[in-house]
Amino acid sequence: MALFNNIIVPLDGSASSSHALPAAQLMAEAADARLTLVRTFEKVPQWHRDSGWALRPDAMDAALYGQIGSFLSGEKLRLQRQGFRSPVSIEAREGPAHEAIAGLAKRNPDAIVAMATRGRGGLARILGGSVTAKVIGAINNPTLVVRCGERDCPVLPSSVSNIIVPLDGTQFSESALRYAGELATAFGARVMLSRSTQEDERSLVYADWSCMYGGPAFGSCDPHQLAEDADAQSAEYLLRTAGEFRSSFPAVEAEAMSTRENPVSAVVGLAEELNNGLVVMASHGRRGFRRALLGSIADEVVRRAPVPTLLVKGNAPR
Repeated sequence: MALFNNIIVPLDGSASSSHALPAAQLMAEAADARLTLVRTFEKVPQWHRDSGWALRPDAMDAALYGQIGSFLSGEKLRLQRQGFRSPVSIEAREGPAHEAIAGLAKRNPDAIVAMATRGRGGLARILGGSVTAKVIGAINNPTLVVRCGERDCPVLPSSVSNIIVPLDGTQFSESALRYAGELATAFGARVMLSRSTQEDERSLVYADWSCMYGGPAFGSCDPHQLAEDADAQSAEYLLRTAGEFRSSFPAVEAEAMSTRENPVSAVVGLAEELNNGLVVMASHGRRGFRRALLGSIADEVVRRAPVPTLLVKGNAPR
């Protein structure tokens, strides 16, 4: 696969961080990509060194580095004993987790980062912090996110049969198509292009405004007609986009679905309906209060979808 040749998987020794590893293994074997296992650490703080409380701080740093190396070597050996065929490398990186992971990703622009998340949203994400969110906001690399809550951690299949690509009619959303096509070719999967027209509530507002101030001369005053027109335009767009997609990836079966359902609910429902799925979608990578207050369809899909989600930044190749 030309789009990525390495999958970076941060691990911290906890069960939650390892939830992204099976999905990363699946992607690495399908794409013939390297798997890089990473664990970060921070040295004894300078104030602790200066205080004299830390006896032989350099020795403590070396011991910690050795423990991390042993942990990563053990994970590599476990994968190999399980029959994992792709190359595996290990990295111990110094620094705060999100900074070290983002730095490694930036030095490997052809890599994907695979991370797990508990699926927290809104103010809980801001107040409690999220390494996954910080990494997504700091890098341009695509990020494979596996949501795994305390009670509903999904069981990943041995392959991917369906890839869902949410679209909104913009070139930004279409940034995900190239990755979807490459992955579908590698997995032998079907691609489902999905578009929601629910946001055409704006058209209803326009209809009220035009009738109030300008009359029918400004356009249709019938909200139902506007909705039907939006459906027709959506279907035409999906038909054209699906045709272009098939021309680029003739071996991939591609279908299209237009719905008036909420865009997040539509994607989540489709992921629940289709077995062995993966969502591939464009993301702005918003952070902090802007994400919490304005919301993000990609963020909602990650927190609710029962399958992994590959987030592609909007400037990715199409």
